[in-house]
Amino acid sequence: MDILANFNPFEGSMEKPIIDVAEIERKHLDIPYASGSPNQRLDIYLPTEGDGPFPTVIFVHGGAFILGDKRDTQLYQAIGGIKRGYAVASVEYRLAFEAKYPAAVFDVKAAIRFLRANAPCYKLDGDRFALCGDSAGAHYAVMAAATEGNPAFEDLGQGNASYSCAVQAVASRFGPYDFSLESRMAWEDPPKADPYFPEIETHLLGAHSQDIGGLVYFTNPLNFVSPGFPPIFIEHGTEDIIVPVVHAYQLEERVRAVCGAGRAQLVIMEGYNHGGIDERWIEPGNDDMMYMFFDKHLKKAGRGLSHADHDR
Repeated sequence: MDILANFNPFEGSMEKPIIDVAEIERKHLDIPYASGSPNQRLDIYLPTEGDGPFPTVIFVHGGAFILGDKRDTQLYQAIGGIKRGYAVASVEYRLAFEAKYPAAVFDVKAAIRFLRANAPCYKLDGDRFALCGDSAGAHYAVMAAATEGNPAFEDLGQGNASYSCAVQAVASRFGPYDFSLESRMAWEDPPKADPYFPEIETHLLGAHSQDIGGLVYFTNPLNFVSPGFPPIFIEHGTEDIIVPVVHAYQLEERVRAVCGAGRAQLVIMEGYNHGGIDERWIEPGNDDMMYMFFDKHLKKAGRGLSHADHDR
């Protein structure tokens, strides 16, 4: 019997609470950004006032790579942006049960291209896009940013191939980046990471990371960070029992080594557990530091700047 058939590492089921977006005045829901799956859809939320074009935060939900929804409670991490002058797009993607890695990376990039191609229709500023992700969504957000332009991680057949999937900033919260590290820590006694991760990994990759040899290299975004990597905000809790905080330290260290000290902002939340376990992550005001970061890199920097320009 597959123990993941009805598994949610946070709540014990496959069901996640869905937030009510009825009171958001300006929105476009369930827009298909590709045609390969009914799950390739996104929602767009706009500020109550203004004609734009608005800087845009593209949110990628988490859920252990096997569950989650573009409208579940994780969206609280990003949706406050509409009160700060941002458009917010929330992306649904193919989960690991439907398509193996890196299908979801392809989907995130396809969503970015769709949004950029249709930016005028939705009052978006295609020169000011940021990715934002929680947990598994953080992995996909960082991976999409790190592999922009890498043909091994592109599926241009999903549409809008002439448009860039580059983003101007990234925010990553409590994400796993090194699957082999996560799996090793999960096997320790007692486990120092999500004990279910080795089985989740088989759904995501088709095998355990230790069984695929050198291919595991291609699942770690740290291996693809280049000098052109965008400014990144990294947030993680010290007491995370699902994704140990070492992932955040390693990501910040890698970005600093490749891009310089000004490219990454690391925020360690003392005493915080993983999102979905620790509800403080979605409390009002907990997005303040992230949006201050976005203000710095999307609002004040102006249009069309290269990533290197942001560090000057």
